[in-house]
Amino acid sequence: MFKKVIFRDRQELQAQDLNNVEEFTDNSLQALIEDAVSERAHYTGFGVIQQGTTEIRVEQGRLYKNGNIFVLEQAQEINLFQYLPMATKRICAVVVWGSEVETEVEPRDFLIDVVQGTTEPRAVAMQKLRLANVNIVPGVESADPQPPAIQEGLVPVAYIHLTTTGIEKIERLERYVLPKLRQVKEDLVELQNWKNLTEPRISNIITDLTTLSKKSDNKADLKQVLEIAADMARVKEKLNLPNTYHSYDADYFGDTSKIDTDNTTAKIQNGILFPDAGRAVANLALFNPYDPNIKRFDSLVLPDFTPTTKLKTGGYSGDISISQYQWQTHEVKRYTTYTWRWVYGWNWNWYWSWYYRYWYWYYGYEWWWRGYWGYWVQVPQTEYRLETTTHSINGAIVAQTFLISSAFWLTNIGLYFTQTDNNAPINIIICETTNGKPDLQKTLTMTKVQPSDIRKYPQETIINITPVYLKPGRYAICFITQGNYKVATVSGQNYLQGTLFFGTDGDYFTGDLTKDIMFTLYGAQFKQARTEVQLQPVSLAGGITDLIIQSPAIVPEGTQLIYEINVGGKWYPITEAGRLNTKPDIVPIRAVLLGTADLQPALFLSEQSIIASRPATTFTAVSKTRQLSAPRTTIEVQVLVANYDSTKHTLSCQLLVGSNTVNPAIVTTQQEDQNAVRFTYTFNITGGTDSYKIRIQGTRTEDSQPFSVIERIDIAY
Repeated sequence: MFKKVIFRDRQELQAQDLNNVEEFTDNSLQALIEDAVSERAHYTGFGVIQQGTTEIRVEQGRLYKNGNIFVLEQAQEINLFQYLPMATKRICAVVVWGSEVETEVEPRDFLIDVVQGTTEPRAVAMQKLRLANVNIVPGVESADPQPPAIQEGLVPVAYIHLTTTGIEKIERLERYVLPKLRQVKEDLVELQNWKNLTEPRISNIITDLTTLSKKSDNKADLKQVLEIAADMARVKEKLNLPNTYHSYDADYFGDTSKIDTDNTTAKIQNGILFPDAGRAVANLALFNPYDPNIKRFDSLVLPDFTPTTKLKTGGYSGDISISQYQWQTHEVKRYTTYTWRWVYGWNWNWYWSWYYRYWYWYYGYEWWWRGYWGYWVQVPQTEYRLETTTHSINGAIVAQTFLISSAFWLTNIGLYFTQTDNNAPINIIICETTNGKPDLQKTLTMTKVQPSDIRKYPQETIINITPVYLKPGRYAICFITQGNYKVATVSGQNYLQGTLFFGTDGDYFTGDLTKDIMFTLYGAQFKQARTEVQLQPVSLAGGITDLIIQSPAIVPEGTQLIYEINVGGKWYPITEAGRLNTKPDIVPIRAVLLGTADLQPALFLSEQSIIASRPATTFTAVSKTRQLSAPRTTIEVQVLVANYDSTKHTLSCQLLVGSNTVNPAIVTTQQEDQNAVRFTYTFNITGGTDSYKIRIQGTRTEDSQPFSVIERIDIAY
């Protein structure tokens, strides 16, 4: 240990001294793990064993992260029935993460009068446990399922492959397993033995290769060289290396960085797409703002509900003054809702391989992407994201943490004030917790309550808020004010799932564990399982074939938000392909919200969030100038195209060399897979050139579905 507590004879012993013994030991152990073992996340144990058709058991284990050790002391059994795919397959990840919890609550006597020796019993936690938590992260159902994206902070230990009938197989992930020193030593010995054996042979091989190279000069097959150059072009594009002065290059059209936009008439949107022949933008707005089947809170729309009590602390025992604590400046960051994106129609890149290969690389964030011909949707992994803006609030603070076991929509907060202040408002904040403490940097909702709206105990003060979705977890109610307020408390023995905190010196310190703030959380009890919300229609002269709806939404697990369109007097989900083939000039839209009495999805009204369009019948895409290190006489351009129909589509490619247009000498096609065709254009340049542009043009018949260009590779030699 690099710190020790010094004890002396007849010296006063304080609780902090004993706590420091543990803390100093813990700090030294953390440093040892970080310095000598690994500062990254690793684990031991957590074996995953199939127990039944849909049941697994996760064995005991330890998680090593940031120098801390988190433990799962008892095996956990998990039923995967809710994750079974409906028709195809799904991959779920078993993940672990660490958290600190206080456990072993026991009655202990506390001295309250030193002179008289009087004590009183209190129920207090006697252990602080670094707990390894286990949960399931489901992937997207698909005929060719992919593992789910794992959020930062979670460590995957196994993949569970599911079919419609149950568990198909369990795939253990060894990447994060903590290696044992004994095994590392054995591996090093084995490597050293291998080196001693092979090093003399490698020296001889080098000599032999030198001899062979002289014999194989000018023997390389040109096709093989071009294949290597094409692969290098792909690597260079993924590594974002500059394209100047290289004889090969690639573009996957995730952005316009390699496109001559002044001479391009095409959409560059996850590929080259046909431009819009017509386009209209509309607001996502209610057709009937007074629809009795919904409740609206500014832009938030929920199915109609009745607030009911979800969590309550009762048994008045006293109060606590907020003003007794130090005034501070509190920095608050709020969550905002992620935007979903529903895309329907003809004109988009449906080639699934593009998204799995290039999406994260181009856009830097992960979405659950699911789609098929005619429809796709970008689904964010979480409901909320933090704002970059920070709000400052001055005043004293107290807070109460609480635990949510089942998800619900928080609609109102009931509080009890034993003293009010007519000269100052009070800020009420609901936030997440970090390491068990309230975290104002993760605020879900905040409201300022004026003195005139506050009732004095025993009356309950109902705080109206914009409903916020709470998933299972630990949260906090925070009170920040400059006024002289007191809030009612209850005995800590009545509520063991939370802690009273007060703030000072920019941090939180645990208050009296025998007290908790008196509060009531009200959540939405929905009146029906299905709600149809009529929205404003969208119109476009000349007809509509494609729709994009991009608006914030919250769709809790087990609920659904489905957009429907009306064609020919009937409503159809936009998941049904081909419903806009008739090109209607006006399309009525509605949202269908499906859930239970306890949980429903929510949509957000937003401006310019609906795009109606139809594609043109031609496109032209021109690259920026390709600059070579020296003149080349032969240039090969490869173009990968999805959803191409040679009976209804055409594709051509030319080189623009100075003021001249060069047509290809040779054009070949190769079926890449079931959905994609690769065109190869070979150009012969008389006298050679060291610069050129690539022009790709496409056409389609009026009644045909558009195709998309998803990759371009050029090689000069």
